[in-house]
Amino acid sequence: MSEDTKQTDTLWTHIDALMKAGGQITLGRMAPLDGVAVAADDHDIYAVLRRKPEESLASLLQRLDQAIQTAKAGGPHTNEIDDKRYVLKPPRTRRRR
Repeated sequence: MSEDTKQTDTLWTHIDALMKAGGQITLGRMAPLDGVAVAADDHDIYAVLRRKPEESLASLLQRLDQAIQTAKAGGPHTNEIDDKRYVLKPPRTRRRR
């Protein structure tokens, strides 16, 4: 399957830059929530979005890209999960014994 990387790089430049720098995005289910998009690296969580009803995947990725841009520029980090059960923090690394 061929990939048109020029189009992808143009559409989601901040997602692409985050991933090239070792960061990651996660799309899918975070029980019990469906349609979650998370952008993070080893040091920070830039955005956590919930897919809106009838929102296309391309639209969700565009919102994620914009949220990454805002956070990286020193603006607020986006958290659309408004639930006290979820505490968003960067992953911890285990200490070796």
